[in-house]
Amino acid sequence: MRKFVFVIAAIIGSLLSASSVAAATPERGYFDSGFNSFVDTEVCADAPWGFDVNATDREYGFFDVFFQADGSISHIVVHLNYDAWISANGKTIVERDTWTTLIKGDLVRAVGLTVHIQGVGGIVVRDAGQIVRDADDNFLYLRGPHEQFSDVSFCPALTA
Repeated sequence: MRKFVFVIAAIIGSLLSASSVAAATPERGYFDSGFNSFVDTEVCADAPWGFDVNATDREYGFFDVFFQADGSISHIVVHLNYDAWISANGKTIVERDTWTTLIKGDLVRAVGLTVHIQGVGGIVVRDAGQIVRDADDNFLYLRGPHEQFSDVSFCPALTA
């Protein structure tokens, strides 16, 4: 969910600067968080792992905001890409996610490859398919394999 906060901020900023002349035509915006390097002291901190990970990530993509004839928002479509390089204990795994989120009414539907983490031996964790939540971020249903959503961790792939 941390990834999606950046996108929402970009959309809100774009809408605040939108002109009323283009109220009925879709508005497209782009976002790119740039490369961010950090130490995550929490993701693999709990037993049985007990270590920090170093990560560099980037989130980028575009969004389209569709309007009703009266200028109110009909729906928003966000195309997201998330790349991350995660390392610990001399090992590195790579995450490359790409998915589309549709925000319409009280539903938020994410479709695609929301988690795709690979290590030396192949896929470490994969979430693919569809996740649907309500406007308050309450889970409604999912389709397809969603390992990370079901609390499968990538931490074993980084153990010494």
